Amino acid sequence: MASFAKVCPVTPLTKDKFQQKLSVAWSRLWHKHGNKVRIAETMGLTDTAPLDRGLTGANLPGAHVIFNSLLVDPTALDEILAHYGVRAVPLAASPANDLATATGVMDAMVALVRALEDNHRDHQETLDVADRIQPHLAALAAIVNEAAVLRGAA
Repeated sequence: MASFAKVCPVTPLTKDKFQQKLSVAWSRLWHKHGNKVRIAETMGLTDTAPLDRGLTGANLPGAHVIFNSLLVDPTALDEILAHYGVRAVPLAASPANDLATATGVMDAMVALVRALEDNHRDHQETLDVADRIQPHLAALAAIVNEAAVLRGAA
């Protein structure tokens, strides 16, 4: 596991760096969800122009538009939030999604085990495992948070 004790201190993001990270985050969102019109609708937009500006970095969309991308996917801003060392996590787990979470985590673990067949995980395998597990981290954290609340209530 990586040690974060020796990581450089967090510095403020410039507008340009923020736009770059937003473009990467939303590109991942578009790749995962596919339909820009549906993404825009879920974000409360009447057209895809603000989404296009965020993707190209031509102009920074408003804060409400950026945060509304979390309605499409709870990992929508991971690239930006990771800069600050944080992650957006739902406040409550959704039991209806537990099976999807379990399936996704198992898929990621299968990829990890396969990557370790030669006792070495290369950079491409690392990226593959990370891509498979990232969408489920928020759901896993929500389950842990729910358990913490239950323990506190006991």
